[in-house]
Amino acid sequence: MIKAILAIAVGVLLAAPAFAGDVPASNKSIKHGAFLVNYGGCQDCHTPGWAENGGQAPKDVLLTGGGTNFQGPWGTTYAPNLRLLVQKLTAKEWVAKLRSLKSRPAMPWWTFRYLSDKDLTDMYAYIHGLGPAGKPAHDWVAPGQEAPPPYLKLVLPPPPAVVNAGRH
Repeated sequence: MIKAILAIAVGVLLAAPAFAGDVPASNKSIKHGAFLVNYGGCQDCHTPGWAENGGQAPKDVLLTGGGTNFQGPWGTTYAPNLRLLVQKLTAKEWVAKLRSLKSRPAMPWWTFRYLSDKDLTDMYAYIHGLGPAGKPAHDWVAPGQEAPPPYLKLVLPPPPAVVNAGRH
């Protein structure tokens, strides 16, 4: 009898890690993720019509990309569909992606350094919980090429002149 109980206990312990990744996120994590996404301004660019509608949009368009796009000397950037992106990633891959992210303007990628891995995982839980929706956003368009609207055109001042300190 003791052998049978030990065998069951060992089986349960060995099976537990296999299910650990399938545990759904808690409501607390999802709510915290929603708070971070909204407070961080992610909806501003990643949700079509967000700014034009006073920070509101139907759930089916939240974070589907292409909301506010930008054109400048780097070309034209389009905010990606985060809902489709997270469906391809695990939470661990999402965190690694944001930790190594370097992107074109106007994405403030450096702000992720202020968030903990738990914060980023909660953002993932919220976005992933919305489910897939929409279509992929338009790819980046190189400078000087025709880019489909909508986008904001950013006209930047010329960089300051570099003064050679070695010459008088």
